[in-house]
Amino acid sequence: MRPISLRSNVPLLSLLLAACSDPAPAPADATVADATDATPPDAALPDDAAPDVSLPPCSFDPPRLDNGAAARALATNPERCGQSAFRWVGSPDLGRPTGTGTRQAYAATLLRALASGAGLSLPVPLTHDVVVEQVSYTTQDRGRLLDATTLVAYPNNLAQRTSFEVLLVLHGTSGFNDACAPSATNDARLLGAAFASAGYVVVAPDYVGLRAFGGPTGFPHPYLVGTTTAIASLDAVRAGVRHLAALNGTACARQRFVTIGGSQGGHAALWVDRIGGYYAPELEHMGVVATVPPADLEAQSNRGLRMTVQATANVAAFFTVAAPWYGLGGRLGEVFRAPWVTDLPMRLATQCSPDVRGITRETLFTQTFLDATSGAQGIRAADPWGCLVTENGLTTTTVPRGEHAAPGYGLLWVLGEQDQLVDTPIERASFEALCRQGYRMQYLECAGAAHTRATTWAIPEILEFARDRFAGRTLDAATMCRVSAPVRCRATPAM
Repeated sequence: MRPISLRSNVPLLSLLLAACSDPAPAPADATVADATDATPPDAALPDDAAPDVSLPPCSFDPPRLDNGAAARALATNPERCGQSAFRWVGSPDLGRPTGTGTRQAYAATLLRALASGAGLSLPVPLTHDVVVEQVSYTTQDRGRLLDATTLVAYPNNLAQRTSFEVLLVLHGTSGFNDACAPSATNDARLLGAAFASAGYVVVAPDYVGLRAFGGPTGFPHPYLVGTTTAIASLDAVRAGVRHLAALNGTACARQRFVTIGGSQGGHAALWVDRIGGYYAPELEHMGVVATVPPADLEAQSNRGLRMTVQATANVAAFFTVAAPWYGLGGRLGEVFRAPWVTDLPMRLATQCSPDVRGITRETLFTQTFLDATSGAQGIRAADPWGCLVTENGLTTTTVPRGEHAAPGYGLLWVLGEQDQLVDTPIERASFEALCRQGYRMQYLECAGAAHTRATTWAIPEILEFARDRFAGRTLDAATMCRVSAPVRCRATPAM
């Protein structure tokens, strides 16, 4: 049997990042400064080029919640599946930077050399020297404020103060506890550096429960719980904008962003699309790229429960960490057999890559649970577990989708023809289902691509799609909402 892994991380530029994989030291050309204590957000970090103080400072609109009827209804009753009642907090502190961690500077010459050495051809030049910083910021979870962490990468050494568009980059599965924060890895830092060198401010959040510094979160990362990850991601954009404004350097961030997410990050990107207009209306969302997203969690979960596949372990991880988030941590015995009912939560709380090789659906789940989910209703027959799945699936949730007014707004849906983790036929059907719900989307399926390769092989198409969204170009009506045959994506390596 194929070993099962709980990690499905998609490093969006892994062809580039392979040259500097963790835990290798920082590149020799990079300067590194580690901050043991949090730096106040209004304390400017030294840059090589001083800003032109005669220019107006970076500015931003303060955070707010939308006041429309649909937004108010969601904000006052966001709980689902019998969860204890709570409300979204409307606070000026949302997205407020609270400290900084590691800071690294990368020269454009180094980034170009890494890309060239990896044989990666990008549709945009890497022209800027950049700074990559870990930033902690205020967000919320189940009605209370808490800190989370994010990477913020931005162009440096500019001749004058310049405003840049924002890329919100959402990572794939990295783990379920604070030690698994992607911002602590070279992969994430180089990813942010590469996109920033191309002329963007990059915000790459760690998600709630994956805090890189500043003390423990206190609970596991609620994996694939859509609203809380989207909220933290939107607050990370706010934090990136405010952080650069506080630095008063040469780079500013506009309050316009495109979201790019792969695997779990693709699921999160679709949730940012769904609630962004309700939660952060002062931010202008220009478009979304969702690569290999498990959008239909119900169908993906039924597949992982009815046969032992790679996704079986991810289904188990979802129940393990979503249960306590919904107040159901004491009921995991309904789902898992011994010793997994205690062993799996312990492993997810203490490891980032727990070894679950050799498990099968029969050894992992109780027979009662398997029997309940084996019929025509599938996971829906196992209350309340079916509710957790359907409420976090994009095709089945009761959370309404907000409006998108940006000119040219749209989504790019990227799948891999040979994806063995996120089932491609299921997500082809998800694409069509969401189109029927009014989504404006384009479809791209990379021929021969497995799960992670679908993203890396489509990097040129992804960056061009983002550029077109910022330019306000409308989607091609001839290709919109049409499933097309797999094609050779432009970064597919020569065989």
